[in-house]
Amino acid sequence: MSQVQASEPESAAPQRLTLGQNTRTGIAIALVATLSGFAGLGYEIVWTRMLAVSLGHELVAVLGVISALFGGLALGSLLLGRAIAGSGRPAAWYAGLELIIGAWALVLIGATPLFGDLVPALVPVDASALRQWSVAFALPFVLLLPATLAMGATLPALEAVLAPRLASGAAVGHVYAANTFGAVAGTLATAFLIIPALGLSATLVLCAVLNAVCAAAMLAVARDSASEAAARPIRGCESRSALLPVVAPLFLTGLLGIGYEVLTVRVLSQILENTIYTFAVLLACYLAGTALGAALYARWRSLRGPGADGSVALLVTLTALACVAGAALLGASGQILSALKAALPVTVAGRLSAELAMAAVAFLPPTIAMGALFTALAQRASDRLGGVGPGLAANTLGAALAPMLFGPVLLPLMGAKYAFALLAAAYVLALPLRSRAALAGGGLTLAATLALVLAPVSLRFVQVPEGGALEWHRDGVMAAVSVVRNAAGDRHLQVNNHFRMGGSASMRSDHRQAHIPLLLHPNPRSALFLGLGTGATLSAAGDHPGLRIEGVELVPEVVESFPYFERTPPRLAGNPDIRIHVADARRFVRAGTAPYDVIVADLYHPSVDGSGALYAREHFAAIRDRLAPDGLFCQWLPLHQLDMETLKVIVRTFLDVFPDTTAWLAQFSVETPLVALIGRRAPATYPSDWVERRVRDRALATGLKAVDLDGSFALFGLHLAGPADLARFAGNAPLNTDDRPVVTASAPGTAYAANERPADRLVALLAALHPAPQTLLAGADPATQARLAAYWKARDGYIGMGARALAAKGPRDVIGTLAPQLIELVRISPDFDAAYVPVLAMARQLAVTDPSGARRLLEALDRANPSRPDARRLLAQLPPA
Repeated sequence: MSQVQASEPESAAPQRLTLGQNTRTGIAIALVATLSGFAGLGYEIVWTRMLAVSLGHELVAVLGVISALFGGLALGSLLLGRAIAGSGRPAAWYAGLELIIGAWALVLIGATPLFGDLVPALVPVDASALRQWSVAFALPFVLLLPATLAMGATLPALEAVLAPRLASGAAVGHVYAANTFGAVAGTLATAFLIIPALGLSATLVLCAVLNAVCAAAMLAVARDSASEAAARPIRGCESRSALLPVVAPLFLTGLLGIGYEVLTVRVLSQILENTIYTFAVLLACYLAGTALGAALYARWRSLRGPGADGSVALLVTLTALACVAGAALLGASGQILSALKAALPVTVAGRLSAELAMAAVAFLPPTIAMGALFTALAQRASDRLGGVGPGLAANTLGAALAPMLFGPVLLPLMGAKYAFALLAAAYVLALPLRSRAALAGGGLTLAATLALVLAPVSLRFVQVPEGGALEWHRDGVMAAVSVVRNAAGDRHLQVNNHFRMGGSASMRSDHRQAHIPLLLHPNPRSALFLGLGTGATLSAAGDHPGLRIEGVELVPEVVESFPYFERTPPRLAGNPDIRIHVADARRFVRAGTAPYDVIVADLYHPSVDGSGALYAREHFAAIRDRLAPDGLFCQWLPLHQLDMETLKVIVRTFLDVFPDTTAWLAQFSVETPLVALIGRRAPATYPSDWVERRVRDRALATGLKAVDLDGSFALFGLHLAGPADLARFAGNAPLNTDDRPVVTASAPGTAYAANERPADRLVALLAALHPAPQTLLAGADPATQARLAAYWKARDGYIGMGARALAAKGPRDVIGTLAPQLIELVRISPDFDAAYVPVLAMARQLAVTDPSGARRLLEALDRANPSRPDARRLLAQLPPA
């Protein structure tokens, strides 16, 4: 590469001013850089949310958007950086770039959904992992390229505007720090305030307005200052061998810096709540550390002068050691987070503060060192090459490759601990050559890395109950998945250190989640299950004869765990009627064309980042389009993880797509209540003996009897409300859409600090709903309708009794307190077996120590329901009074 020098006379060089001499100009440029950073990270947050809908998982979208952003930044810096540095009007360049960013952001409001429609074609059902990840990285890169390319040239433009106005000429640290502090503010404000208030499209418009403000402000600064900066000398390198030592360390530090972020976020996802706010807090801490490091280095450089370039070896060593220390601290992050939660109030603010403090522990020391190191390397590149563009291009290119390398490759291949060790050791390659300080730093870094490898530090967080054991574990790209056995021998499927996916102890409930919607269809021939957990619900569907079943699960490691839960017949692996796909639910629904008679959606935990999109109107509408004409869709809701306002949002959104919606209970649990919304294209009513007519297969009848669903009253007794009742309950709650992700913003409040117990929430829901038997039973006589109404009354009383007992932590005299209440419920509804059977069990227990008390109990039970012989049979077995 030939060397190019500016030919203007020395007298034409611009006058360098200190910030003290030109305070207004310096502050104005810093504010512009801050606003630009605010808008840039606002875009990242919004684009991640928008693309997650198409790409299928929040983490996948995060990795794809990060890679796309840095890839575009690299191209912008490389293609335009040197031209801007050699231009006499860098302010005009900057203004134009900001306008391009804003204009393309506005284009993306309409273009992103169109691009999203391409994903099902690009990633068909059962596509290979390589194809899925290729699209996840390529699609955001292409879609965002015009904006990200312009973004990549803004930092060189800002540096070119500010550098001639500083006495030291070193503007990289000032610009980078201001820009990154703005990014911190943009991250937090966008996630916590702007998106919840305005939605995604309006947030993009706001950021585009900020781009226009930045452009106008920069042009005003250029007019108000003494003169536009003259063209800076553009220096080149004689050869590639001379260029390599300047840009190679920047490439490597970009790769390793973002690699550290990817690994840390993935490790902390095992213990944090993983809401939209969790990611914002983690990203804000990462950015704050780099901004602080850049500001500290800029201050140090301004004090030491332009010749202060001997700090690179020290900064590389400090960065590597900080990464080793950060990985070691992550090993104790579970205990640290527990201590923080214990010290802070149990409120949303308290829980978020605990996550923020945990993020600061993990991120601040390494990222402060990273920010200082980047500034030192970038300033050196700017001084030697006549602009920061080439160095910034190398750094952002490394950053663009990091999500691809550390996410889908190194993490599942090596595990987090060894990936951290490799990352820290790789910093040795960034040390200056042939330097004693470099040799010492390299030795110290490798020694610390070896110590991390040998130390008893585990970055695998699994809650194993006392007396239990960890039976199986996998570190996947999207989650850590474990199978844990408790002291009683029950197995649980644990995802990211949370018992979230069921287990052998919840098989009864899991089976009912399949049987209830399938029984409500007259003759289902095909069914689709979205979200599989332990596979128990999918397995129970296999009891229905002639049913073609498909199941979709996003996390492949969850599917790998199925053999540990094979006590549930029929076994999934041996059933030719069951086919399992590892895919995203939304993409699967949109990609297919075959209709289904029944579609069942699993219990998506609404607070988890990305799950809110599975309650969006667009997703419900896509499911409606996949139903057969008489088909039905069942969405199960975890009421123990939903506050009432968020529940109203989901109900209103569901009703907007399925006007003929009914609500159902899974069972009568007050600790983990589950509610189903079942929608269909047309209203449906049933004869009072529906189940008896519907179930002819002996194996199915046996399976239903095992979960107490072997009669029509057992099924219809779970009915909660019809469409009119649900509409009154939902009221004017806002719709949850892809553009207005209300659930994503509101549901985390319950995860961080629930204001009410699930039992109280269920009782309040029952009080708000008033089901009418005539809307459910077709042509039933008044006596049958009255029996069903009585059943519902007894059910509600039973649940209320359970809620009161749970609040009181159980009565001291269980039989004396609960038995009379249960007998009263039997008197209200002789059909309500949930109250009759426990009294029989109490009488058997009492007969051992107090036969006369058992006799009185059974006589009262028989009077409450004389049509049932069980109490009289047990009475006959008691000794004479």
